[in-house]
Formats: sequence, C-alpha cells, structure tokens
Amino acid sequence: MILSTKTLYPIFLTALCVWREARGEPLEAQRGVVWTIQNRVTQGGWFGADPVSVILKTYQFSSFNSGDPNALKFPSANDPIFQEIILLVLTPGPDDPTDGATHYYSGEFEPSWSKEMTFTIAIGAFKFYKR
Repeated sequence: MILSTKTLYPIFLTALCVWREARGEPLEAQRGVVWTIQNRVTQGGWFGADPVSVILKTYQFSSFNSGDPNALKFPSANDPIFQEIILLVLTPGPDDPTDGATHYYSGEFEPSWSKEMTFTIAIGAFKFYKR
C-alpha cells in the first residue's frame, strides 16, 4: 500500500476520532467506532461521502465539538493505544461487530435520537444503533 497525504489524512483523522472517543474502551468497542464511521461512509447522503466529511460533520462525533474536553486532546507520537488504533483503522476486520450501526452513545443519558432507532449491540460503555 502506497500512502500519500490524500490517504494518510483520513486514516489519521479516523484514528484520532477513535482515540478521543474510545481510548479507554476494549478493542471491540474501538472497532465498533471504526465500523460506525465506515457505515456512515457507505450510507453516504447526509452523513458525508468519506471519513473526513463524516467525522467533521457538525455535532456528530462529540470529541470534535467545540467545548468538548476531548476536542483539544491529541495523542503523543509514541502513545501505544494510538498506535494500536491506527492498525485497527487499517485492518478493522471483515465482520462489523455493530451490525450496521451508524450511531452510538455512552453514559447514563439516553439521547432522544436513540428512541427512533434500532439498538444493535452494547460493547464496553457504548450502545450502538441503526435505522
């Protein structure tokens, strides 16, 4: 695989999103975040056409929202978790552990959008959903 700036940026941004959103979660939950991004790319339309547009869409991934404490966090170059996440982004595996999820949340507060969607699976602290 030949990597260029054009291919490195989506890989880095996806890994940064996973690191910010799920760095303290089990590997399978991190895979779930990768697959959620991929599922949105596949679905396209309103979500966006590529990982960059999907991740940077306003209010979709909280760690990219202004004011979110994770929005200003960046891993160090030798962060072992970030290095594992980059490998995960490059090779997420053939099977989607989320069963096609395009949304997830963690925590006690259940977002209003979840009531209109189908729950697919809970992995770690994350609950995954699809339409």
